[in-house]
Amino acid sequence: MIARCYLWYLDHPRLGRPALMVAAVWAAAVLAVCAAPQASAATNSMVLDWTGLRDTFGVPIGDYYLAIAPVRDQIAAAATGLGFNPDTWMAAMTRALASVMTGLAAANILTAEAGLFIGLVAMALWLLKVTVSAYWLTVIGEIARAIAGAVIQVTSTAGVLLIAVPIGVFAGAVTVKRGEAGRGATMIGLALMMPAASVAIFDDPTGLMYGPDGLLAFARRVGFSVASAATHNGALAGPAGVPQVDTLTASLITHTVREPLQLWNFGHVVDRVGGCGAAWSAAVSRGFGNGPIGAMTACGDRAAVAFAQRLDGTNVWVGLVLVAAAGLLAVFMVVSGWAVLKVSVKAIWTTVILLPTLWLGAIPGAPQRRAANVVWQFFRHGVEVLVYIVYVSVIGLAVQQIVAAPLPAELGGTNPFAHVLMMGGVAVVALLLLRHIRSDLSARPPGPGLFRQATGVAVGMGMTAALGAAGSAALAGARKLGRRPDDELTPWERLDAEANTAAAVHGAPQPGFEELVSVPAISDGRGGTVESPPHRERPPTRPPAPQPPALPGIGAAEGPSAGCGRGTGRI
Repeated sequence: MIARCYLWYLDHPRLGRPALMVAAVWAAAVLAVCAAPQASAATNSMVLDWTGLRDTFGVPIGDYYLAIAPVRDQIAAAATGLGFNPDTWMAAMTRALASVMTGLAAANILTAEAGLFIGLVAMALWLLKVTVSAYWLTVIGEIARAIAGAVIQVTSTAGVLLIAVPIGVFAGAVTVKRGEAGRGATMIGLALMMPAASVAIFDDPTGLMYGPDGLLAFARRVGFSVASAATHNGALAGPAGVPQVDTLTASLITHTVREPLQLWNFGHVVDRVGGCGAAWSAAVSRGFGNGPIGAMTACGDRAAVAFAQRLDGTNVWVGLVLVAAAGLLAVFMVVSGWAVLKVSVKAIWTTVILLPTLWLGAIPGAPQRRAANVVWQFFRHGVEVLVYIVYVSVIGLAVQQIVAAPLPAELGGTNPFAHVLMMGGVAVVALLLLRHIRSDLSARPPGPGLFRQATGVAVGMGMTAALGAAGSAALAGARKLGRRPDDELTPWERLDAEANTAAAVHGAPQPGFEELVSVPAISDGRGGTVESPPHRERPPTRPPAPQPPALPGIGAAEGPSAGCGRGTGRI
């Protein structure tokens, strides 16, 4: 065989020399691959392990990664049918080269998707942990304490309390002097009660709002407890001494990240195969690139090894679905966490102005009404945080309950991929419901969502850039088509509406002034319309003055020149 190859090389020098070079390069590449050291996986442990998120097996979520078979194993799996016959060499080399090139491209895409999927779920669960915990109260509470201390010191130095109380007592005494004894006594009592309440109840407004036993901390504790009782009839089942939030996040990581990642990597959940779950945990903790595949070989799961060695572009769509579901969960956690944070930040202003407002509340009238509104707003912040914490906790516990228990057979049963899809569906429903909850708490109608606004801006910019003025006109026409007919009012209809609003506010017109109304259109009898004269309200006419009786001997004046000495009557 070697002699035949050598003779062919001598007879075909133009083809033999390039073939010899290709064979030498291929041999050197195979030798480099076989002699290469064991590769290690670049996991996200340095970026995500600080969150403290671990699964129920104790493995940090930052250690997770998608295992890719090494190049030598891919070549060995693809080089089938290779024998001593030189006719099989080229076909085997072609298959091996195609497998390596496809595997490298697929490995880059799959590992990028896996890293994005793990990172999105990790950040979403970290936001859930922060939202239902008391970590954020520490930072915001310190900011509120510093600002409130400065404001209280300034208002105390200015003598706001010493000025407001005498004014309130004096106003009450004047009211009593005018004969309204009950009202005046009430004004004097309020003038003394407002400063007393600021000292007896609200002496430390920052601690009352952000302290360990404050309103926001109480809302957080009660909110998570109520959610646990509503979804699980009590506390979550977990290790003793572990906080309930950590138990919740560990269960979510196991069922929404660990099991789907194993299904994606090995074709099934290896935790359900003998001792392969512990072997996989130990392998990903060490961080070797193909360590999980070697662990599956050691535990005897040959089907998992064969599936991992044949990962290619057909598995990319799985990663896209997982990333989309994780993105929906992350969006919900960001929006809900922002809602809680916004209420907590708005509470800073209420906490800062509480004491000065109560001091000024000793003055009757608008200052007292403002003080009552501030006190109600102070307690309302705690109610809003309670509602948001209960809602976020209920959604997190509901997702955990859905993914931890088997689904109906029609929805996938125990398949982790189906659990991830359900997680994405719950996130969509939760986002829609959160929008209505926010509008109800703020007493404002829900406006267009973020995605709708972003889509509208993107479409408008695209049409303007592509078509210029014609695109802008088409976009304006499309927007008008989407409006209701009631939204399109003519200028005179808008004036009538404003006049009616002004009449409702200011009342009927005063005597002697005419009311302007629109001119109705009437038919002219020939198929057209004409404008009828406007109906105007005329001022009431005065009765004629009584005429004095005629004196005897004096005739009545006649003609236009009467009274000028040219009448017919004579004395």
